[in-house]
Amino acid sequence: MSGIIGKYCAQLGAGAVLLALLAPVAIAGPAEDNADAEKEFARGNLVVAIALWKKAAALGYAPSQVWLGEILDKSEDDEEAVAWYRKAVAQGDAAGEFGLGLMYAKGEGVKKDFVQALALVRRSAEKNHLPAIASLRDIYKFGRFGVAIDLAESEIWDAKAKELSPKPSPAKDKAAAKQERK
Repeated sequence: MSGIIGKYCAQLGAGAVLLALLAPVAIAGPAEDNADAEKEFARGNLVVAIALWKKAAALGYAPSQVWLGEILDKSEDDEEAVAWYRKAVAQGDAAGEFGLGLMYAKGEGVKKDFVQALALVRRSAEKNHLPAIASLRDIYKFGRFGVAIDLAESEIWDAKAKELSPKPSPAKDKAAAKQERK
């Protein structure tokens, strides 16, 4: 072998060089594991996705903890869902606060508590978590979570939701207008 790689192979041995080259691939961090889990989930590979989320969640990665909470909630494993949401909430994660708030509102995995539910959903909304903002809008519009209807408060949250909602790009607007003319 010649060149730098050959020199290192001679000094360290081929096995050590191979290990050094592959180490970054083998040691993914929790953010990478979470991203890979989302890709596997989108492909329908739930077993791999959950394994990756559990790995990242165990390392304290809040987005993975929230994913596990959501999946476990949907599969009716409510106590474990609450446990993962609580770990995310302990880190101040807005999605975790929203998820745990919904668990309190439904009384799943915890005793139903509208006061706690509303506090968690509001805390999440105050961090600009769009699903929480939309939920607060509806809570006040329709009088949910034991709250009286308050259309003024609902309108405040509706305006916030509109402010934070993704805006269509001008190119998409032009394409939509072109489609309408056909």
